[in-house]
Amino acid sequence: MNPFDYNLLLYLNHVAHQSPLLTKVIVRFFSNDLKTGLFVALLWWVWFDARDIAHQRVAREKISAGLLGSLVCIVVVRLIAALLPFRPRPLANPLNGLTFPINAGGWDWTSFPSDNAAVFFLLAVCLFSVSRIAGSVALVDAMFFICFPRVFVGVHHPTDIIGGAFIGIAVAYLVTRKRVRVYLSRPMLRWMEAYPPSFYASAFLVTFVFANAFGPAYDVLIGLRKLVRLWIG
Repeated sequence: MNPFDYNLLLYLNHVAHQSPLLTKVIVRFFSNDLKTGLFVALLWWVWFDARDIAHQRVAREKISAGLLGSLVCIVVVRLIAALLPFRPRPLANPLNGLTFPINAGGWDWTSFPSDNAAVFFLLAVCLFSVSRIAGSVALVDAMFFICFPRVFVGVHHPTDIIGGAFIGIAVAYLVTRKRVRVYLSRPMLRWMEAYPPSFYASAFLVTFVFANAFGPAYDVLIGLRKLVRLWIG
């Protein structure tokens, strides 16, 4: 573990042991999906903001492109994770001598980079490019209520978050460029205009996954991985 990560985690470890009430609050934030549900509320707020038709069109293009860009983020994060050496999560690495307020069970995936940081910083930047108010709330949510608790409880190193955030911001910059966002959003907006019921039903399912911090999707992936291992073994 590099000195930057270790010293910051050591300090947070000290805070956790000295302030049990604060630790309980942060653990609650870590395990509560309301923080990611707020992102979904902000996305729908901006989607239906109808101050004028031209503004609404641009907002919907950026949100559509941002949601598709989140898939790019996840692919990039998984590729980086596969190519780089395995990095154990702080709470699952007994060699660092630190103790954390949650159980280490189930956290056996490589730590770097953080896919949560990548996706939610991407969406926050997309929102900020449309609405300063919604974007500012989203950035605060991403930084202090989604990412910080993951470092505090030992799920991620600080540099995992920084790396994921950098990926998300870079992809957000790309997908919000006019040519890119128009190209990416065109099929979704045509679908919305032609078949609103099926579009909004599907959009609900997609944003439900985001609101649950990808939990349902990860459960499916973990289940498939176990089936593959059983089949190979």
